[in-house]
Amino acid sequence: MSQVLRVFEDEFFTLDGADYCAIPGYLILRCKGAATSAGELSEEEAARFGVLYAKAVKAIEELAGADRVYTLVFAEMDRRFHVHLFPRTRWMLLDYWKHHGDCQAGPANGPLLFEWARTTYTGQLRLPVGAPSVEDVLERLRAALS
Repeated sequence: MSQVLRVFEDEFFTLDGADYCAIPGYLILRCKGAATSAGELSEEEAARFGVLYAKAVKAIEELAGADRVYTLVFAEMDRRFHVHLFPRTRWMLLDYWKHHGDCQAGPANGPLLFEWARTTYTGQLRLPVGAPSVEDVLERLRAALS
């Protein structure tokens, strides 16, 4: 992983910005060990994971302006245990509704919004007005989690 995207690292975990998606604050928390599920973490790894996870979510909420932080574990392409921390922001929700008709009558469908956002905001696509830059949020997250 590029050091530019690295937000945090200790002996058990790395925390990096998603390299394939230009969403400010989208992080991936990866286990350095061989565990392929949370159930395989040692007690020390599990304790460290819990603390780091909580700190990362709080930082994403505060620094990326996330109303929700979706937490997703797939472990399909990369079998090693890792968790996607996906910031669902107000600007993202408004952009989603804009592209899918005015659906503001009910709550967002998180899995559909996640898939739409991670395939929409790729590469050099410009984010909507009001969205912070990926680089700025990564730098602020680095400072908060160091």
